[in-house]
Amino acid sequence: MLSSLSACIQCGVCSSSCSMRYNMNLRKAIARFLSNQDFWSSDLWNCTNCLICQQRCPRGIKLVETIVSSRSEMLEKGSLPKELRNMLENIQKFRNPFGALKRPDFDAKTAEKGNFEYLLFLGCSVYDERVQRVADKAVELLKAAKVDFAILPEENCCGNDVRALGEQGLFEMLREDNLNRFSSFGVKKIITISPHCYNAFKNHYGIETYHITEILLKKVQSAELRFAKPFEGRITYHDSCYLSRYNHIVSEPRELLRAVPGVEFVEMQRIKELSLCCGGGSGGIVRDFVWRPSHERIREALLTGANFLAVSCPFCLVMLEDSAKVKKAELKVVDLIEIFYDSVF
Repeated sequence: MLSSLSACIQCGVCSSSCSMRYNMNLRKAIARFLSNQDFWSSDLWNCTNCLICQQRCPRGIKLVETIVSSRSEMLEKGSLPKELRNMLENIQKFRNPFGALKRPDFDAKTAEKGNFEYLLFLGCSVYDERVQRVADKAVELLKAAKVDFAILPEENCCGNDVRALGEQGLFEMLREDNLNRFSSFGVKKIITISPHCYNAFKNHYGIETYHITEILLKKVQSAELRFAKPFEGRITYHDSCYLSRYNHIVSEPRELLRAVPGVEFVEMQRIKELSLCCGGGSGGIVRDFVWRPSHERIREALLTGANFLAVSCPFCLVMLEDSAKVKKAELKVVDLIEIFYDSVF
């Protein structure tokens, strides 16, 4: 994998595009390799796997894949930040990154083999109370839209960010456990709230998978889900890396927002596949960085004059809401599900 770095022309597109460029310098790391030195440096743990460097590289170098491969080698040596070590240990022991013993309860049908069309996979982030409230509303919206779905009595981590950290062995164990569990319940199609889960199931498990925005949009278009009242607000939208760059889901969330009566929709400068990462991916959700891209994203959202910043990812919700509080911004960070819910019910 490292040999592909020999094609680098040191143009600097990777480091100038990088959402974490003040916490790491990918161009310098490659320059070390080209000078017959070690590519690896500890700041490469700060990469969020947002993919923009790889997508914009004019030589088509698999930069993110190279970082993940190098991380795997460092993991074998036991060299990684404490927060990431704790995260991986929690996933191995408790099947979630936070060491939680019991998932919150949700008012949804529990899966039994053959009694549902879609599995709603809630994901690890629902252990956060803020995300739990979003998930509760997602459940109610799917019920209102008459989607035939169920949830598992218990869930394992999907392993998306485990894989991003280079822990391939743990990822394969999670994948095997999840596939066996899905098979035992007869799971054929999955709906996710988290783009991280979406990416894992679609691209690494090979299961027919939908992000909830795709399902809700279809229900609006078919008039199976109707609005009861307007949602008054000027809203801008933040694209999640795992929806936009990894899976090219950019139009569905925007169509949903534009469909909500009362919404004035405005765009930030960096959008869709060129969106700025929130900093939560690849273990960033459990870390504290010197420079946080979520702070910069709040600044960009404020420039639009919006009073709401909508997201469609639990990690983005947590990271951006925290930054809005730190910056004392007159901007409310909400999940798109919450906007939709408030207008339907």
